[in-house]
Amino acid sequence: MRLIKPVSLLFAGAVLLTSGCNLLTDYQRPYVETPANWHEPAQTASASVDPEWWQAFASDQLDRLMREALAYNNDLAAATQRVAQARAQAKIAGAGLWPAATLSGDFSDNRNNKTDSQQSSGQIDIAYEVDLWGANRARRDAGTALMLSQIFARDALQLVVMADVGQAYFNLLAIQERRQIASDFLDTVNAILTIIEARQRAGAAYELEVAQQKTAQANARASLDLLMQQQTLAENSLAILLGHPPQTQPLEAARFADLAVPGIAAEQPATLLQRRPDIGQVEMQLIAANADIAVARAAFYPKLQLSLGSVLANPQPAGVAATLAAGLTQPLFQGGRLEGALSNALAANAELAEIYRKTVLTAFKEVEDAAAIYNNSSRRLTALETAAAQARLAYNISQERYRLGAIDYQALLNTQTSYLSTENSRVQARLDVLIAQVQLYKALGGGWSLSEQNTDLSELAPGP
Repeated sequence: MRLIKPVSLLFAGAVLLTSGCNLLTDYQRPYVETPANWHEPAQTASASVDPEWWQAFASDQLDRLMREALAYNNDLAAATQRVAQARAQAKIAGAGLWPAATLSGDFSDNRNNKTDSQQSSGQIDIAYEVDLWGANRARRDAGTALMLSQIFARDALQLVVMADVGQAYFNLLAIQERRQIASDFLDTVNAILTIIEARQRAGAAYELEVAQQKTAQANARASLDLLMQQQTLAENSLAILLGHPPQTQPLEAARFADLAVPGIAAEQPATLLQRRPDIGQVEMQLIAANADIAVARAAFYPKLQLSLGSVLANPQPAGVAATLAAGLTQPLFQGGRLEGALSNALAANAELAEIYRKTVLTAFKEVEDAAAIYNNSSRRLTALETAAAQARLAYNISQERYRLGAIDYQALLNTQTSYLSTENSRVQARLDVLIAQVQLYKALGGGWSLSEQNTDLSELAPGP
């Protein structure tokens, strides 16, 4: 058909013209002052952060909860759909690099008592905007970068969800241990109250001592009720993180003390640029903004539109009329619209550069904070474990001596109060250590690495 030659001319011309000027400047990563070492030394360990870092706590139930959260968490499922939307938008953004073809047709039937004729015709229109200044390529690159930004945002959210699950589970186990301490303490308070009442009947104790011990008894019961409430709320929160209704979340019995406290190898600060998906997310937004500047600049220059139209008529199917046209448009006066668009693109790029710097600095801070909390809470835990052991010993001794009449009730009450306080402080300190571990894993990227992503960023982010 005669249609082939115009089509060939159209594409040949497009190929020659697309070698024009490209207004897209090379992306330069914003400079951020990076410390050589951490101010707060983290734990020393030979292994780097494992992507399945939660297994280091040696809890089969935690491992199960993590996998359920990754599979069923509603926020992660929504983030996956945002990635799908961004992927579709990237496809739309790249469509301008291809010709657009449309097919239209009509049919008429003129049969009547005088004539008997039918006519049909079809038309194929092909339009192509020559990418003289790289605007369409810049739109494609911006769309791809925004798609990657959503992928990194999903990965960053995944780290948050995993950290939340770990913290929620540890908090639940800590509440269960405190509940057991409160229950045992209430049993002991009841036993001591029985002794005091017996001593009162024998004239060896005063009514004040009975009233004080009954006060301790009521407070112990109230504390136990509060801990039961906190346990229910913690279980409900954990169930929501797993994407399950609270009523259907079975948990196996587990002991807070059985959790391992692993060591973490904190790599050099500069590695965070490759190990934090939230940093990758902002950087992809910055790359997209850099491409948007090229689009805004290209709007000042002429646009070349090639079009090919062909008409196929019936009853002569061999007859094809084809037209090849080229249109060149140059903006002359737009009332400041083009200048405003360029200024907006430049300002958006500058804003994202500052957001990138703040994101990197915040990442450094989160590592330092988590390491500081871990180091100090570890030392505090060691001291409180000693204090709790001594308070328990003093409480046991004071009970026996009070039973024998060797000490007064006030000495017993003091050791009783000290024992409960130090036991709760010990549990809280251990919880602080474990949560600091989770926060440190999260701050270090949780084993995520840009090099492990199945995406080549070299074409999108040339330069350093």
